[in-house]
Amino acid sequence: MARRHTPSAKPRKRRVNWARHAGGIVGATLLAMFVLVGVLAPFIAPYDPTDGDLLNAKLPPAWFAGGSQAHLLGTDALGQDILSRLVYGTRVSLTVGLFGVLLAGGIGTLLGLLAGYYGGRLDAVLTGLSNLILSIPYLILVVVVATVLGRSLLNVILLFGVSGSPVFYRLVRGEVLRIKAMPYVEAARGLGCSDARILWRHVLPNLAGPLLTLATFEMSAMIFYESGLGFLGLSVPPEVPSWGNMLALGRQFLAVYPWMAVLPGMAIALLALAINLLGEWLRVMLNP
Repeated sequence: MARRHTPSAKPRKRRVNWARHAGGIVGATLLAMFVLVGVLAPFIAPYDPTDGDLLNAKLPPAWFAGGSQAHLLGTDALGQDILSRLVYGTRVSLTVGLFGVLLAGGIGTLLGLLAGYYGGRLDAVLTGLSNLILSIPYLILVVVVATVLGRSLLNVILLFGVSGSPVFYRLVRGEVLRIKAMPYVEAARGLGCSDARILWRHVLPNLAGPLLTLATFEMSAMIFYESGLGFLGLSVPPEVPSWGNMLALGRQFLAVYPWMAVLPGMAIALLALAINLLGEWLRVMLNP
């Protein structure tokens, strides 16, 4: 008998569950807006962020009684335009977060690869050094660095890069210990591949997902840390328009002129929320 052929069913189109991606979309959109504001700061800010006018000091936002359309978000105690300082402060926060994470991730990833793959004394020494850095109280480390090296954006980035590297080191070391026992790594070693090739081609690509997710959360944390240091007077110099410095100046007038501290606080919260939403979405997508 001839075999009867039945028509094959058409493959169903996969529907994208946009509700599952809503947080990531919102986070990515907000982060893109902050990046755009930081890049275009000279064209967006209506005034130089360091120009003060004591005759127009402590003006409320334009929608409050006594506000001025010339200063939409008001002015601070020195007569500096708050909108301009918020715009330029975006640059400081994003610069600290981005380059701090790149430095911490680079140091932690390199040392974690070496310690996890080779083990032995190298692993013991690097792990001990990592634990030593983590054991130092963070505020004491900041005070020492700010006192010895001075207050500058570069010093803040270096501080975050060194103090944040043990987090990446621990993650990478643990993952390398697991990955190097996988059959494909053993096969590559049996075929005569060099250690550098195995680490570059077979180990490092499998770390991309965890590292990217950790980097987003650490970037958010570093933005909070920089703002906190600025609030304590241990971050960038006072004349630099950073959100932490704005908080430090505005706290003196919080009960009378709350917008001086509330507005930079809202900016910090929004930027951290955007990065955290994006990081959570990456965590779900890369490790379903």
